[in-house]
Amino acid sequence: MLLNHIPLSNLNLADGSFRITFAPRLEDLEQSIRTVGLIQPIIVRHTPEGTYQIVSGYKRVLVMQGLARQSIPTLVHEAADLTPAQAFLWNLHENATTRRLNLIEKTNALSKLKQFLSPSEEDLVNKYLPLLGEAPSYKILHQFLSLEGLTNPMKELIVANDLALSSAGRIAEFTPSTQQELLAVLTHIRSSTNKLNELLTLIREISARDGLTVEEILGRYQLLQVVADPHASPVDKVRALRQTLRGIRLPQLTERQQHLTKLIEGLDLPETARVVTDPYFEREKFKLEYQFSHPDELSQLVEKIQDAFSKQKWQQIFEWYRA
Repeated sequence: MLLNHIPLSNLNLADGSFRITFAPRLEDLEQSIRTVGLIQPIIVRHTPEGTYQIVSGYKRVLVMQGLARQSIPTLVHEAADLTPAQAFLWNLHENATTRRLNLIEKTNALSKLKQFLSPSEEDLVNKYLPLLGEAPSYKILHQFLSLEGLTNPMKELIVANDLALSSAGRIAEFTPSTQQELLAVLTHIRSSTNKLNELLTLIREISARDGLTVEEILGRYQLLQVVADPHASPVDKVRALRQTLRGIRLPQLTERQQHLTKLIEGLDLPETARVVTDPYFEREKFKLEYQFSHPDELSQLVEKIQDAFSKQKWQQIFEWYRA
């Protein structure tokens, strides 16, 4: 092993044999190198063909290129002294023990472990998932391996939005062409994991029930238009998309929910009052929530409730709800 200053032009950047990095964020590293220089040399493998494979330090190389540096401090290993499997393990351990890997990087790591070491599933689960910061679980392993079927644009969206593994796994169930269509919708929303999983499940259920492709669903029900409104907040976009999909999936339930909403609006309660009901109509109890900061506001609520009683509006709601 020798420490050299190798011209950046001599590195084979197209050779990603040992690379697991995906969509790297380089700002902090660039600032560090600008301030104090490169602290840690990269590691390369000198192949019999005379090329230099990057073993570890891909991000450092990118930053040095961006800063228009001509050479980089490098620890050089000859091919006979460092096998491809050893080189990959060095890179894996350096990355896994020094930073948080994103979902796609963990997928890359597991895929290349299979390529270089051919470990058993038991070893992948019990030895390497914990190294990657994951619980030892066959389900988690298979979810990660399923992400190999994601398109690059979808991988970038998953990393940029820091989506959960469960959501990424659901997306990976769709074909590449369908992922491209979904991308146009998902780009416009920011959702919790549970709500995103619900949206993806609704789309799949509608597709299976109606014999439609996802592309046909997105087009027929204009889902892109639902979320593309530049004036709507992210929360409103998710709510609108959820309501649209639930209306398609469960039309009778949705119609019943909309009718109940109109009946409650007819009570003419103060704006800060909220009547909470079971969205699936399985529980008969109602809950009334109200926020107020002065006794007069509470008195106003009581008057509104009494007025609704005198006009039989409450009775109408209860009778309809229990019918």
